[in-house]
Amino acid sequence: MRVLFHAPGPASHGVVRHSALVADLAAAHGVRAVASNPDVVHAQFTDGLYGPDTRAAATAFETWAATAPRPLVVTLHDVPGADPDPRRGAARAESYRRVVAACDAAVVSSRHEADKVARLGGDPVRVIDLPLPHLPTPGDRPPWAAIPTLGVLGFVYPGKGHAEAITAAARQPTRPAVVAMGAVSTGHDDLAASLHTLAADLGVRFTITGTLSDTEMASAVAAVTVPLALNRGVSASGSLLTWLAGRRKPLTAHGDYADEVAAHSPVWLYDDLDDAITAALADPTRTTLPNPPPWPDTGAAHRALYDSVHAAVPC
Repeated sequence: MRVLFHAPGPASHGVVRHSALVADLAAAHGVRAVASNPDVVHAQFTDGLYGPDTRAAATAFETWAATAPRPLVVTLHDVPGADPDPRRGAARAESYRRVVAACDAAVVSSRHEADKVARLGGDPVRVIDLPLPHLPTPGDRPPWAAIPTLGVLGFVYPGKGHAEAITAAARQPTRPAVVAMGAVSTGHDDLAASLHTLAADLGVRFTITGTLSDTEMASAVAAVTVPLALNRGVSASGSLLTWLAGRRKPLTAHGDYADEVAAHSPVWLYDDLDDAITAALADPTRTTLPNPPPWPDTGAAHRALYDSVHAAVPC
């Protein structure tokens, strides 16, 4: 099975990394990544990768899809739903409908994302879990690991939970430091500045690590005292799965995706964040796991998808 994987953007982008990981995992099941003459094309879509706004992104995707070989599969990321700005939400919903209509099959990474697509009026989609990342052996402990820390993993962007972590740290008698384990998302330098100001005002030490290599990420995941996953509205979270892959049990806010993961994997769903942080600081072993949890074979699921669309769609 020959597959052309399409995910335009910088190699560090989470969606581009997801595409590369899917290709690697599918290779174990006889899938060969090719640049031409594919049996199937597999694209990744989030509006931020394709244009300056969601309508332009959908147009760019449609233009590319019109000349792409068939059959064409798309995996949707950041599926719209419950946007606080109704006009933005409606625009994104229409863009995602257009993307699904341009393809022969669509994939999402969770059941509630499939429900979102159904509410958008899109065709039925397939659910394939995000792959559990592979982390290398941790290297040297980072310098901030000498003191108690709360860690938020992934890019710094609005809604991720960094401000919530800082204010929670300020309420702890021991004032643990807060570490943002990742780079500032493009266009959000103002958010980073406001977080530093907030931390300084509250007397909390705050560090943004910047981009981490795989080994540095593994070291950070292993070293942080209390792992946090605070984004309630996330559709599917590679950050949450990275904690699990690194044998950590993160303090996790209730939400559709978190509740799905918690049904079969060991996350620490909290009702009161302050109480959970206090307990985790008192006994950090409560946030460690002996091994990463069992996880579905994402590579096998994609191979099955490619086989089915290749059989169903005339080439």
